[in-house]
Amino acid sequence: MTLRSFRGTTTLLSALALLVSPEIARSQAPAPLSRAETEFQKGAFAWERGDYPAALTTFDELLGSSDAASFVSRIATITGERYRTVELTTDGSSPAVSASGEWVAWESDAGGATWLHIARVANGVVTADSMPGSGFAFASGTAAARGVYVRVPESAELATARAEVTRAQRAREFPAMQQASARARDLERRSARLIVRDLATGTDTDFGNPGFAVHSPVFAADGNALYVLGDAEGGAGTDIYRVALPGGSVTRVTATGGVRADLVAVAGGRVLMYATAAGGNAAAGARGRASAFALYDLASGEARVINGAQPVVSASGNRVAWIETDGSASVLMSLALPAAGEPVEIVRTADRLNTPALSPNGATVAYSRMPRENWELYVAGTDGKGDRQFTHDVQHDILPMWITNERLLGVMGEGRHRRSYLYDLETGARERLFHNNTVRTIAPEYQWVASADGSTIVTQSERDGDTVSPERGVYITRLDQELPATDIRARVREQLATEQELRQRTTAMFAPITHAVRPVAQLVSKDRIYSYERDLFAFGSKHITQPGNAKAIDYLTRTYASFGYEPDVQWFETRGVRTANIVATLRGTVSPDVVYVVGSHFDSVERGPGAADNTSGTSMLLETARVLRDRPLPATVMFVSFTGEEAGLLGSREFVRNLVADSVVLAGAMNNDMMGFSNDQRLDNTIRYSNPGIRDVQHGAAMQYSDLITYDALYYKSTDAAAFYEAYGDIVGGFGSYPVLANPHYHQSHDVLETINHELITETTRANVATLMYLASAPQRLRGLEAVVGERGTATLSWQPSPETDVISYLVEWEDGGRTRSQRVRETQVRLSGVNEGTEVRVKAINNRGLEGWDWARVVVR
Repeated sequence: MTLRSFRGTTTLLSALALLVSPEIARSQAPAPLSRAETEFQKGAFAWERGDYPAALTTFDELLGSSDAASFVSRIATITGERYRTVELTTDGSSPAVSASGEWVAWESDAGGATWLHIARVANGVVTADSMPGSGFAFASGTAAARGVYVRVPESAELATARAEVTRAQRAREFPAMQQASARARDLERRSARLIVRDLATGTDTDFGNPGFAVHSPVFAADGNALYVLGDAEGGAGTDIYRVALPGGSVTRVTATGGVRADLVAVAGGRVLMYATAAGGNAAAGARGRASAFALYDLASGEARVINGAQPVVSASGNRVAWIETDGSASVLMSLALPAAGEPVEIVRTADRLNTPALSPNGATVAYSRMPRENWELYVAGTDGKGDRQFTHDVQHDILPMWITNERLLGVMGEGRHRRSYLYDLETGARERLFHNNTVRTIAPEYQWVASADGSTIVTQSERDGDTVSPERGVYITRLDQELPATDIRARVREQLATEQELRQRTTAMFAPITHAVRPVAQLVSKDRIYSYERDLFAFGSKHITQPGNAKAIDYLTRTYASFGYEPDVQWFETRGVRTANIVATLRGTVSPDVVYVVGSHFDSVERGPGAADNTSGTSMLLETARVLRDRPLPATVMFVSFTGEEAGLLGSREFVRNLVADSVVLAGAMNNDMMGFSNDQRLDNTIRYSNPGIRDVQHGAAMQYSDLITYDALYYKSTDAAAFYEAYGDIVGGFGSYPVLANPHYHQSHDVLETINHELITETTRANVATLMYLASAPQRLRGLEAVVGERGTATLSWQPSPETDVISYLVEWEDGGRTRSQRVRETQVRLSGVNEGTEVRVKAINNRGLEGWDWARVVVR
C-alpha cells in the first residue's frame, strides 16, 4: 500500500503505528462514551431499526435528566423539527418573504380568481390580510416595509373565460382548456393594475393600469421606482418600463421589443437582468449555446447578452453565475457586476450541471451535478478555485439555496416527495429542516424561500401527509428560535403515546388469528422472490408497445398456473395495441361473494426494464399468491397483474370497468407499486392509502409479522389505486417506495436489478400477506349507516346488514362529555339516548372469531 493509495482517516504512518504498537493504539483511541452518550446512542440505534417505543422512552429519560442540554438539539432533529415552525395557512402557493423574515406573502385560488395573503409573524402570532391579487414582491433596503403586486379587476368577459376553463377541465377537453386558460391569462394581464402596499399601515396605493399587459413587477434597488415587463410597441415581444414612486409616471427603459422574461433588479441599482432569446455574438452562437439572458446597464442603456441558462445573481449584487454548454461539455461560469470584463470559467465537465446558487457575498457558488445516476451538490469559489463535492447520497441532492455565506439549504428526493436539509459549509454537517413531528406520516415539501437576513425559511408542504387534495400548506421556520427542551420532551411523550396506542390496538386486532398469520408470513421466500425478479427483468421493457409486455403476460399466466390457480387472461385492445391483465382468484370459504383485490402493475416505462417500478411489486404479488394458494381465506381474494399502468392506468381501469359491469361489490383493494429500492440500512416502505382503517391494518401487519418499518401518506393519484377509488371510494391501501420516489432510477433506463434490495421486498411481502389475511377474515366497512333524530336527545341508527355470513354482532361507539361510550347489538339498528346534535356515531361489525371490521362506518347526528 502506497501513501497515494491510502484513503483512510489517519495518515499511513499512524495507521501502521496502530498495528504495531498497542500502547500507541490505546493512547489514540477515542475516549469512552459517557453514560448519557451511551444511552443516547442506544436510543438513536433503536430509532434507526424502527423500535420507536424503545427510542422514545430513552429520549424522554435523557430530556428529563441533568444532561438534557447536551441532547435536546439532536433529539429534536431525530424526532422532528429543531426550530420553531408556525403554520400560516393550509392552502397556499407562491410564497415570498421579506428581507427580515417579518412578513410573508402567499397566494390561493378562489373560484378561478387568485387571492393574495400578506401576514406578519411576531412571537409566533400571525396577523394576516387578504385581497384579490398575485405576484407579490417585497422591496429591500430602506424601502423594505413595502411590497408590490398585481390586482385584476373582475369583469364579465374574464368571468366567462374562467367559466370556460372550469367547464373544459371537468369535461377533460384539454385543448379547449388550454385555449381558455391562455385567453383568461391574456385578459388578466391586459387589465392588471399595479398596487403598492405599505406593510406598516396596511394601506394600498393603486397606480392603475399603465396601458399595456403587465408582467412581474419588481422594486428598484433603492425602492424609488418599479420595473415591469409590458407589451412592446406594436406587440412585438416585451419591453421594460419604469414606474416612478410616488407619482407613478411611466417611462420606457428599453425600446427594442423582443423576448424578455424573469426580470430581476440587481442589488446596487446599476443593472437589470432578464431572460431573453438566444443571441449574442457569433462566436457564442457557434459554440452551440441555446438559452440566453441579458444584463442591462441602466447608466449606459446597453444590454450585454450572454448565451447561457439559469442565471443567478448574488444578494450583494456583485456577481452573476450561469450554466452554458460547449459541445459535449457543461460549463459553470461567473462574471463580476456591473457587467465588465470577461467571465470566469468555474467548472467544465462532461457531467450534467444544474441550478447554480451564489452565496450572498458572491464568493462561492453552489450547484447540482450528476456524476452518476443521481444529482449531488457541489460548491466552488467564483474565482474558479476550490471546487468540491458537498453531498454523497444515492438520492437526488438538488436546488441549493444560500441562507448565509456559511450555511446552505439543499433539497433531497424526487419531485413528488422532497425534503429540505441545512448544511454547514465548513463541516458539511447536515440536519433535516422541516417535519410534521410525527413518527410515521410523511410530509412532502415543494417550495422554499429564505429571507435575506438568514433568519427565516418559508416552506410549502403537505404537512398532514395528504397528497390528494389540491391544498398545500405554507409554514414559516425561524432559524434563530430553537425549540426548548420542554417542547421537545412534550413532543417525544406524545409520539410515544401515539406509537404505543397503535401497537397495542393492532396487536389486539390481530390476536384472534395471529396463530394462523405468523406461520404463513414466514413461508415467504426471498429466493423465490428473486427468481421472479430475475425472470421478469430478462424481458427488458414491458411497456405495452414493447415485446416484453407479451412475454410477461405469458410468464405470469404460467407462473400463476404453476401455483395451482386457473388464471384468467383479460385481453383488450387499446391505442392500437393488444395487451392483457392476468387474474388469479382464491375463492373464499365463508363469504365468497365478498371480494378483495390485491394488484400490482407488471409493465414498465418504454425505455427501462423497471426493476423497482414495478418488477418488485409484481414479484411480491406472485409470492403472496403462492403462499396463500393452499390456505384460502373466508372472503375471496383476486390477485391481479395489471398492464398499461405506465401508459395511463389502462389495465386497472379496464379491470375495474369489468368489475362494475359484473356488479361486483368490492370490499377493499390493495395496490402495491415500487417497494424494492432502499438508500440506507433501513427496511422501510410507505403505506399509500385512501382508507385509514386499511392503513392501520398494514402498520400492524408490518410490526408483528415482518421486519419492515412502515410510514404512511394519503396517496393514490396517478396510480392503479385511483381506478378503484373512482369506482368504489376510499377502500384502498397498499405499499410503495420510501422515501416516496427517492429512487434516482425511477423511470430511467438504469432501473435495473442490481439496485434492488431483495430482503426489503421479502419483508414487505410478509406484511402484505398478513394484511390480506386480516382483511379477508374480518368484516368490511358497513354500508348505509343513517341516523334519525328523535325526541329528548334520542337518535335511532340503522345500517345495512354486513354481507359476511359469520358476523354475529355490531359495535356502536360515540363520544359523550369527553368519554367514549359504546354499545354492542345484534340487530342492524339501535336507539341511543343522550346523543347531542353534531355527535359522530361509528359502527363496525364483529364476527364469530372476535375479529372487528377494519374500518368504522360513521354518521353525524343532525
